[in-house]
Amino acid sequence: MLPDPPPSPPRSFEIVARQIAAMVQSSYKIGQRLPAERDLAKSFGVSRPTIREAILSLAMAGMLKVRSNSGAYVISRHEAPEVQALEGFGPFENLEARRLIEPQIAAIAAQRASEAILAQLAETLAMMRWEHAQGNEADGPDHRFHILLAEASGNGALVSISDSLWRGQIESRIWREIHVHMRMEDYRPMWLRDHEAIYEAVRARHARKASAAMTRHLDNIREALMTASNARAMAAPRS
Repeated sequence: MLPDPPPSPPRSFEIVARQIAAMVQSSYKIGQRLPAERDLAKSFGVSRPTIREAILSLAMAGMLKVRSNSGAYVISRHEAPEVQALEGFGPFENLEARRLIEPQIAAIAAQRASEAILAQLAETLAMMRWEHAQGNEADGPDHRFHILLAEASGNGALVSISDSLWRGQIESRIWREIHVHMRMEDYRPMWLRDHEAIYEAVRARHARKASAAMTRHLDNIREALMTASNARAMAAPRS
């Protein structure tokens, strides 16, 4: 008989947010500015994206306020905020997992994709172009594109993993908080070119190029998130 599944592990941003909250409560006053991201990352031994996720979670929980060109300031220190109530993983944590897995899925797809899968991938690209032409997001076709690549592998476990990772990004509350500050019209052409490059490599049966194209795509997403989640962008009025 199998043991019960382990409890869900705490998310990276959640662990660091608790540590920052404890630091605030012990050493900071209302109105005081926290150290720079780089310094916090060094102090806690984590990456800057993890620090950024932690700061955003504390801002969403009401402990910190992010100010343009200035940083994060303490606005409450009465009690530890309940950041565990935030849905989903941190977007940078999720992207790290995607970067470990999806380039390999793309490589396998280049080796195994059927003509039917290739035709469906082309259809999703056409749907992306149409949605972008209407000024809309293309979340549906985007999701379908990544699932089709996993389906091309013929491995159901990879399909489930790919679906879980993609949904983990979109359903993250921190992702949604960053997303509202993004000028998506600036990124849609790049997202489309990324998907076209992946498709062309898969269609050409070039596994290495497909893997590299997927890696570039995920790195482009990460760069866009870093830009959109900096202090200036997060402190600006929402459009």
